[in-house]
Amino acid sequence: GGHIGLRHGLWFLKYKMTNFMIFDRRNIVGGTSWIVQANKTSKLQTELGTYHLQYDEENPVPKNLPPWPTRDQLLEHFQEVCEEYGLMPYIKLNTNVKRVDISGKDSETGTMTFHIESTDGNYKGVNPPPPTGRGVEAIVGSAAFYYPGNLTIPKRHEYKGEELFGGPIVYALHDQFDYSQTTNEDVIICGHGAFGVENVRTCCEFSARRIYLLCRRKNLCCPRMVSWLANQAVQPVSGALFLKGLEAAYRLLGPEWDPWAFHSVSANEARTQATIVQKSRFGIGDLYYLAVYMGKCEVVVDDIKRISAGVAHLQSGRKLSAAVILKVFGFSGDWEVDKLLQVKDMHGYWPNADNRRFIASEGPGVSASNFASTSLSPGAISWVEQATHFMDYPDDWKRIIASSMLPVHKGEPDLDRPAYVIEARTATTIGMIVPAFCPEIQERNMNVYSWLKRAKQLECHPLDVFLRQAEEEWYEYGKSFKQQDPSLKDIP
Repeated sequence: GGHIGLRHGLWFLKYKMTNFMIFDRRNIVGGTSWIVQANKTSKLQTELGTYHLQYDEENPVPKNLPPWPTRDQLLEHFQEVCEEYGLMPYIKLNTNVKRVDISGKDSETGTMTFHIESTDGNYKGVNPPPPTGRGVEAIVGSAAFYYPGNLTIPKRHEYKGEELFGGPIVYALHDQFDYSQTTNEDVIICGHGAFGVENVRTCCEFSARRIYLLCRRKNLCCPRMVSWLANQAVQPVSGALFLKGLEAAYRLLGPEWDPWAFHSVSANEARTQATIVQKSRFGIGDLYYLAVYMGKCEVVVDDIKRISAGVAHLQSGRKLSAAVILKVFGFSGDWEVDKLLQVKDMHGYWPNADNRRFIASEGPGVSASNFASTSLSPGAISWVEQATHFMDYPDDWKRIIASSMLPVHKGEPDLDRPAYVIEARTATTIGMIVPAFCPEIQERNMNVYSWLKRAKQLECHPLDVFLRQAEEEWYEYGKSFKQQDPSLKDIP
């Protein structure tokens, strides 16, 4: 019942296919990322034009949402689209798929039986819900398309002396923490991934006094205009051009912030070719750069050695005084996903080389020399069509499997990485191999997907309008920073 699962349901209905069901444990649509991991102040980091549910060559773009909607606005959007397009009757909310019995090895040799059970109607977690004994049913089906999301299980780490701190030390997830406790206080955010950058924005909106973004090494972030550039481009933006776009934002912060010198960048001497590889996805937005420039936020490359009352003692010997410590170390995949679909290994996105089973989620990190998009909807529609195509045309599937060219990934317990979690580099390889063996998918890639992305992005965000909106946001935040603390630098 998240973005990709709902997108798949809309695709079925578009082509008059009604013999399907969508199961979700929760009592509303929207998915784990927005229902569980986000908080009430969370906003879409990328742009609405390439992140909306009815993203399709025939459907209109949303007209009632800002360029960067909030969590609650997006959840309302998902619900409204499902109702408008007639998807709700095919969705079974408050339903847990407890077990899947699988016979045969592919669509020509067997079926599946889905054993479901009703939840208590208040499921909020990420682990399997407790049994209720209600609504138990077995449903026979021909395929399982599973979209579990990747932002699932938060990575955890305890620091020595946490019990001495005297203030909140929390994992910054969902609404488990009252961010008003950061108002007029110094805050340490541990972690420099996209969620760490998002928490900088949240703390700023709650008027935190000073923010320390503590990390072992800095990851690249992405300003608004560079994200817009990638999402409106017909051809992927080269790594070199992407980094040239980042230069303008990082130049504000000083020469030591040269994006080409980051650990994640490999480039030739002339800076005409570049590859970006980092474990975290880009945090997208301009506030990060503004907050660092004005002195609202300091990025501290270090680690906590121990904690005492109101102080984090760093490995370098520096001491950071703070009232709140927020942990955002990233997320791991959920091993229950592998267990449910009996995954031994993944052949691309297909468990055990079975064309009936498909698991896809946004991979962790970045690994690319070209950037086609920073958003989910372009990838979601591609996944949906690939999953359905190989189920409907098993001969195409046999051809690609016979080639032995699809990457194979097994679970890696030592890295806490289930088989279904596909890293960015592997996903890039899959994205090249699948179209090469399927002309229909290749044609869609060339003639529809890229132009669709550009059309939706520019319809929602014409350049002059988007630039004005980004500028207004920049000065709005800058003015609020100066009002809270006149000693900060002036707005650049």
